[in-house]
Amino acid sequence: METIIKNKRTQKLFAIILISIAAAVLTWTAPLKSVEYWFSDLLFVRQQSVDNKIKIIGIDEKSLQEIGPFQEWTRQQAADLLKVFDTEYSPAVVAFDINYFGERDEKGDLALVEYSKKIKNVVMASYINFSTKLELGTEGEKSINNMYIKQIESPYKKLEEVTNSGFTNTVQDDDNYVRRSVYKVFYEGKENYNFAYEVYKCYKKSKGEDLFEPETDENGIYGFDYTTQQGIYELYSYTDVLNEKCDLKAFKDSIVFVGAYSSGMMDQYLVPISKGTVMNGVEIQANHLNALLDERTFVEVSSLINVLAVALIIGVFVFLILNVKIPYGVIFGAVFIIISIAASMYLYKIGVYWRCWNAVFFVFLITLVKIVYGYFQERINQMKILDMFRKYIAPQVVDELAKNKDFHIELGGITKDVAVLFIDIRGFSSMSEIMPPEKVIQVLNRYFDLVTNAIFNNEGMLDKFIGDAVMAVYNAPIDVENYEKKAIQTGLDIIKALEKLNKELKEELGTEIACGIGIHCGKAVVGNIGCAYRMDYTVIGDTVNVAERLEGIAKGGVINISQEMYDRIKDDFSAKPKGACMLKGKRKEVMVYEMGAAPYESENG
Repeated sequence: METIIKNKRTQKLFAIILISIAAAVLTWTAPLKSVEYWFSDLLFVRQQSVDNKIKIIGIDEKSLQEIGPFQEWTRQQAADLLKVFDTEYSPAVVAFDINYFGERDEKGDLALVEYSKKIKNVVMASYINFSTKLELGTEGEKSINNMYIKQIESPYKKLEEVTNSGFTNTVQDDDNYVRRSVYKVFYEGKENYNFAYEVYKCYKKSKGEDLFEPETDENGIYGFDYTTQQGIYELYSYTDVLNEKCDLKAFKDSIVFVGAYSSGMMDQYLVPISKGTVMNGVEIQANHLNALLDERTFVEVSSLINVLAVALIIGVFVFLILNVKIPYGVIFGAVFIIISIAASMYLYKIGVYWRCWNAVFFVFLITLVKIVYGYFQERINQMKILDMFRKYIAPQVVDELAKNKDFHIELGGITKDVAVLFIDIRGFSSMSEIMPPEKVIQVLNRYFDLVTNAIFNNEGMLDKFIGDAVMAVYNAPIDVENYEKKAIQTGLDIIKALEKLNKELKEELGTEIACGIGIHCGKAVVGNIGCAYRMDYTVIGDTVNVAERLEGIAKGGVINISQEMYDRIKDDFSAKPKGACMLKGKRKEVMVYEMGAAPYESENG
């Protein structure tokens, strides 16, 4: 027994380790990363109130129609825009999400430089050309640097000297959505910040306020929480501002982004706050800035921590549900899913981005497997039970048992009112001594066949063969209507059938058999008796003992029944009082009634 328990513990431990490793490997390889991001966006991304300080001036279709194709624009248009802001209503920061790399026409270039000096807080776009490079460590070890800076393209020199600049590179996740950004890079001894953070720095410094520095991962990358969808920030057409067709007071002390707002300018990306649709790059920058102002940034947990977290969650979950029933497994599954989601949302709130999809998916999958496996296991067990009962229960009772979905066989039992019948051959030992063994077997088989048919025909359960004796139970394992009467009828049917059998045995073997029968009814314990690996479905209790004692004092061809049984069947069957008898194991005498070879007519007619 101890060995069996140890083996079960070993198997359980092995299953926990194996499933945890499988979950860890799948989390590491991330075959469903797009689904992971989708699920996380579903949990985290919410429409929020925009910061009214943020304005957007869009180079839209109207501007392109009035001014001309963007590729024909000079820096004069940018200078003219800054000239409009050279008033008392000047913005706190003007940020051009437009590349002004290299000199073009001297007049326009100088004009933009001149007005940039007047506005002061002007931020221009730069762009980093990243490359891959094989690098050697301090101890000679080799590593691949995927973020090697080959070059930074910056505004032309004169403009760079009078403005600030930030790189506009996007970081697209595996599903091509933009959620993150590189915080800063070092190039030629100088710190270079991303475009939105550079705008944030200029604004905060103009207000004399402290800067918020987002936490980053080992690659210097952080994520930002989107505020709103496309078209929600206060938007102005470039040409309308240029021609002062709007109230310039709206721009006072604001943060103005200037950028492409036409699909033809190819500056659009997928974003999590508007699934399936693209957002203009300038609005992504506005959302990015809004997140920095509200300090709504996050850092993604490392792949290793993610794998370990999932493996731990799955290991604990499997440990808890391996040996529980399906309903508890479902409850545990729901609890673990809720906890995983709640933990992920809380972590996101404090700036830690954990994609809990793998934990949720594996918990759900294991729970589903538990349900399916449990269902089929239940069906298999039910079939085994039915196969077992078919050996000693009437077919119609087995069919009824199969319909009972709530019926279970477990070690232990229940107290139930039953009728118990015992039958035994009188003088069997003497007959065995004088008859050849093969003839004894032949007689027994025909006798058992007769008794079994009588029991089954009356919906009884053949409990066991005890040598030449037979024990039958009525009203178990399922309820049987009028089970007391059916127990009596079984005895009468047996005695009547024995008359025919004895004629055959007399002619064939020259012998006859006589049987004594005892029947009693009352409370008994019904169920599986034994141990975990060897059980016997039976009935035990004083009711069984009394029935056996009644059979022990019954003459051949006679049915002995108790007072309790007589009281229940006296309206349908007649019996003769035998008198009070002292039964073995009983302190008081028991009133016994006798019944003969055929049903007596009821005293009530």
